[in-house]
Amino acid sequence: MNKNEYLCSMLKSEEHSQQILVSQLNAEKRARRAAEKKAHDADLRVSDLTTRNTELESRLEAQLNKVAEMVQQITTMLMGGGALSLPESLKEELVGTIRAEFDRQIQELKAMHEKEKQDLIASFNARLAAKDNEIARLKGEDGNEDGQPPSTTAPGFSAPLTPEELAARNKQLEQQKASLQVNSYGQHTESEKYLHGSQQIEHADDLDLNGEDVPAEKVVEIARELREHKNMKGVDKPRRDQPLVEQAKDTKNDIVLVPEGLPEDAEYIGEDVTVRYTYVKGYLRTLLIRRKKYKDPRGKYYHVNLPEKYRNCMGRTQVTESLIAQILTLHFYYNMTVSDIEEWLQGMGLNFAHTTVIHWIELGAKILEPLDEPLHKEIISSGEAHGDESTVGCKDKRLPDKDEKAEDVEDDLHYFKRWIFCYYAPLHSLTQFVFHDRGRRTQEAVKKYFEDVIEKLYLHSDGAPLYKCYDVGELILRIACLVHMRRPFFKLKEFSKDAMLIMKLFDSIFHEDRKIKEAFSDVDDIRRERGVRLVPMFNELKNYLDRLSNNLKKEDEPELLKAVNYALKEYPCMLRCLEDGRLDLSNNICERQIRRVAKYRNNSLFVGSPESGARFARLMSVFANIKSHHLDPIVYLCDVFRRIGTTAEEKLVELLPHRWQLATVSAWV
Repeated sequence: MNKNEYLCSMLKSEEHSQQILVSQLNAEKRARRAAEKKAHDADLRVSDLTTRNTELESRLEAQLNKVAEMVQQITTMLMGGGALSLPESLKEELVGTIRAEFDRQIQELKAMHEKEKQDLIASFNARLAAKDNEIARLKGEDGNEDGQPPSTTAPGFSAPLTPEELAARNKQLEQQKASLQVNSYGQHTESEKYLHGSQQIEHADDLDLNGEDVPAEKVVEIARELREHKNMKGVDKPRRDQPLVEQAKDTKNDIVLVPEGLPEDAEYIGEDVTVRYTYVKGYLRTLLIRRKKYKDPRGKYYHVNLPEKYRNCMGRTQVTESLIAQILTLHFYYNMTVSDIEEWLQGMGLNFAHTTVIHWIELGAKILEPLDEPLHKEIISSGEAHGDESTVGCKDKRLPDKDEKAEDVEDDLHYFKRWIFCYYAPLHSLTQFVFHDRGRRTQEAVKKYFEDVIEKLYLHSDGAPLYKCYDVGELILRIACLVHMRRPFFKLKEFSKDAMLIMKLFDSIFHEDRKIKEAFSDVDDIRRERGVRLVPMFNELKNYLDRLSNNLKKEDEPELLKAVNYALKEYPCMLRCLEDGRLDLSNNICERQIRRVAKYRNNSLFVGSPESGARFARLMSVFANIKSHHLDPIVYLCDVFRRIGTTAEEKLVELLPHRWQLATVSAWV
């Protein structure tokens, strides 16, 4: 290459860069003009609404004035004043009726008040007698030395106490007894430091130590609860009835473990029961592991640790990996709703709450989290990746400091519109869904995913601005989608002859490329044949688009001109598919993968939070890869659940579907 040719190539490169910058500048100007027009229209709308509001307020005020005037006239007439007046007989009849009704209501209120008064007196007397018995019981006495009830006189006085003095004395005795009872436990009722089981929590602001604002029965109640307090350690908490547990008792699935080396004088003190629910060959199996506990007279305890073969790789939950794998498969593989899964569990004999089933799904997603990064590395290092995005509902709040706009929320659907990204690597048939930063659709999300790329990578995508940063890249090269270029012309084919002809050119390119792939399997042969047979067709398409771009007028055919301009912008990136025979002309393969999200939206309208969005993306990735590699989801998930906790970080890639080999056999089968 001589100097002139080199300069010419450099000038062409600079000219191409300038064209791109100019196009971007024009796009920004158009966006700015559209925003200004939108703001102007909004101002006009606000002004119009303000005017209408003022007019409506004036009309409302006039109507209110008319109504007030009419009410005043009616009132004056009823009271006997004004130009019109009621006859005296009619007036007396109205007043008499109102007076009789008023007297009747007064009598009813007096009777009600008297009844409540009597009820309160009777209730007070009953409580007073009960408190006398309670005080006597707390003191441990039934009466005086002579067998008579306790005296109702104050200490140092012989005269009987009045009812008011008697009530005050009883209150004082009750509080003294309550204080003694509380002090015997070594703590005050206001303390929250030592909470055991059902102990009542009381605060200093709620109780008055002098007893002036605290009912006597409240103090006695607190003392009784503390006295009757039971140690809840080791006591089973109330749970839902599980029929399978009762059926498993006294069967081969009821396993009893006794400590070794147990002396003859050891005393049985209870047992620890571990329940395991396992899904095996279409039915649920319940396993009970009873570990007996003993204590000898010397104070030594004997118990059995849970054997390794009975430990659950899913943690402390009662269900094993087989049942959680089955639930995940029903929900994400066969698209069953959580409500249907709950009914299925009940039909199988398990009675768990909705939140428990959701917790199992979250638990499965959490255990599979270490596979996210190995999957990410496999996709970005494969040399070719497809990218696309779709919406997903999220019950979240919009954050103004995150540059989130009003159109990010769908008000009529009570949830926010978020975005989930999909990346697909054809070399390994691997898919990864990504819910980035609360589901925001930004270029930052794409850059974050590909920031660790160290080898040349072709990225297939549509013409969204998210991926435009790789139009002129060197390490990551974007390839435009020929289907997205064709789609606008397909919509216009019934209205424009030019659109029909361009669509036929696109179809001929797809048809010819299909014949090349059927005739050749080697990637070098495919690249060579594309250069010979597709390049002339691309040139013909480019010439047609240029001619339409120069001749069409925006006011005549705006939609067709928009489609032509989009195709011309994407054309340079489209030609990169000719550089490698492995590359595809479209992004349809990623569109098919992301269809799973749209299908899931039919059963679940939204995810609960951004954290749930990340878990949803992870599980969708797992089942997309399971289906792509034709694996049994139950077998794969059970094996991964058992191995993932003991697999080194650098070996986690071996658990991905394209490399996975079954290494364990379930102990329950």
